[in-house]
Amino acid sequence: MNFTSWRNILVAAGVAIALSVVAYKDHHRHALTDGLDGRDAVGLVTEVTWDERKGRENNFVLNVEFETEDGQERVEKIAVSNSLGNQMRASDEAEEIDIRYYLHDPSVAVATGDTDNSLLMLWLAIASGLVALGLVTARLLRARKVQAA
Repeated sequence: MNFTSWRNILVAAGVAIALSVVAYKDHHRHALTDGLDGRDAVGLVTEVTWDERKGRENNFVLNVEFETEDGQERVEKIAVSNSLGNQMRASDEAEEIDIRYYLHDPSVAVATGDTDNSLLMLWLAIASGLVALGLVTARLLRARKVQAA
């Protein structure tokens, strides 16, 4: 099996780019809500959705109704950790949840105290980028050896 094929290099580079985008968006969302322009609110969870793959449930998203400090009613989708998603799903009644939203754009909201995985995603993106770089280097070195011979 040729690990240094262009296909494998492009896959590793694509994974690095995708993870970088996810890490940036997650970090940006948490940075906006944690800053001075972040506001606390109590939201009512009206729906819980998730993906199920190979018998495992993940990618939980909560539909949350809340009121901004200026009295505007909002319904937003908030991605949450598996543990919080399972907790909300197990409840038979509508649950209240503490959230933080960005004052200038209330669609940017996070569950208070939920995990921030942006650093993990960033490290995975770096690792994937290094793998792609290593594969490119190995391929170029092999091409030079073939040309020299």
